[in-house]
Amino acid sequence: MIPYKRYYNLTQNEIIKISGKDKCNFLQGIISNDIKNVENGKPIYSSILSPQGRFLYDFFVIKNQDSFLLECRKVHSFEILKKFNMHKLRSDVNFELQNNFEILLLNIEDIDIVLESLKNKMHFSDPRFPKLLSRIYIKGSDFEKIINSSRLKEISNQDYKNFRLKYFIPDFTEDAEIGKSLLMEMRFDKLNGISWDKGCYMGQEVTARMKYRNIVKKQLFGVKINFNSFTDNDIKVEGESIGKLMSHNKEYGISFINLKKLDEFSFRKIYSGDSTINLEIPWWAKNSN
Repeated sequence: MIPYKRYYNLTQNEIIKISGKDKCNFLQGIISNDIKNVENGKPIYSSILSPQGRFLYDFFVIKNQDSFLLECRKVHSFEILKKFNMHKLRSDVNFELQNNFEILLLNIEDIDIVLESLKNKMHFSDPRFPKLLSRIYIKGSDFEKIINSSRLKEISNQDYKNFRLKYFIPDFTEDAEIGKSLLMEMRFDKLNGISWDKGCYMGQEVTARMKYRNIVKKQLFGVKINFNSFTDNDIKVEGESIGKLMSHNKEYGISFINLKKLDEFSFRKIYSGDSTINLEIPWWAKNSN
């Protein structure tokens, strides 16, 4: 996964602090995972859907003293806050952006190196891949001191993108269609992002129906690319589109494939542009995390 003695600084993410006595009940009716797990000290990966069950935002939530910290993409934080404030009504719940944290992703084997220097130990195993990745929140004032003492080296944005694509780790800001994609298409359940026991939440009916009636029409696949001279958005077999290529680096990528058409065209060459591709079910969708 992420190389040993290396870290990636998730500067594209930020944290929303959620507090107030009604914070659990408020979030439980909105997000796809079970906030009670967070209340009991377990981090979660989750999402917010539209009332029609379409994907809007994904994020992580951890417990921090009497509050929750929600880590999301900066490009989504304003809309998340807007939606929260729209739904809070008379609930005793408050939201506040936290701009004083650096968010680091690193190999779980390296966590002890950082913890030796970390006073406020806000760290957790990434709930999507709990045996492989750790996430750490470091106050900005302590960042340089901790990194220097731990002797970890930063990887670049391109190195991180290459890493996540090689391991078919989706970034749903790029690898989903906001307001259109469905959680079961995204294999979100295999990323530990859905609770099937918690009861109703916004968009829950569509997600549950797709699972229990097995009516998923397209689904996320990893892609290995034999690059020739170009790729395009359409993935085709014999000139007919069977899916879409999402983010990629000309070697690996993420795609959504029509399952019926994939079955019809089995054992035939698959193309994006003039480059041939091979589809794979991501390792994390085959294995239990």
